[in-house]
Amino acid sequence: MEPPRVQRRPADGKQDVRRLSAAGLAVRVAGTVAALGVLAYGQVADTNDLFPLGTLSQFATPRDLDGTVRSTYLLADTATEQGRRIPMNDRTIGVARAEVEGQLQRILDNPGLMQSLVDGYAALGPGREPIETLYLMRSIQQLEDGYVVGEPEEVELLRWDSTAEED
Repeated sequence: MEPPRVQRRPADGKQDVRRLSAAGLAVRVAGTVAALGVLAYGQVADTNDLFPLGTLSQFATPRDLDGTVRSTYLLADTATEQGRRIPMNDRTIGVARAEVEGQLQRILDNPGLMQSLVDGYAALGPGREPIETLYLMRSIQQLEDGYVVGEPEEVELLRWDSTAEED
């Protein structure tokens, strides 16, 4: 094992300063310009697709204290159970809740995409009972002064009968 290296000061007492090379400076300037360019594009395009350099607009506006809160969730029917809530996460269906909510209109326009959630559920839990019907649901809660009031309104957005073949 080598002893730690000791930094020695020059004999004249001045600090030994290493200057950045022209290539090193060019790389740093190019990286800074690229990051600022992506950040500017994210602002102009109003997109969060380039996270962490997007707008993060979901945090930019306050919530209406007398408005509503909408939450998307999944229910499933199996051969033995009806209306079981399925967690929307990458460990259960293969994608995160934010992905489902971010692609919600695309899923509604193309209901066949629900089969990928059914398939993900089956692949990630081989011992689980297969989903026969999957429901994409929305819960709507009313707020008053920032507090939830009343019972949530439950709305079925989409129903998908699985096309997966039984083993």
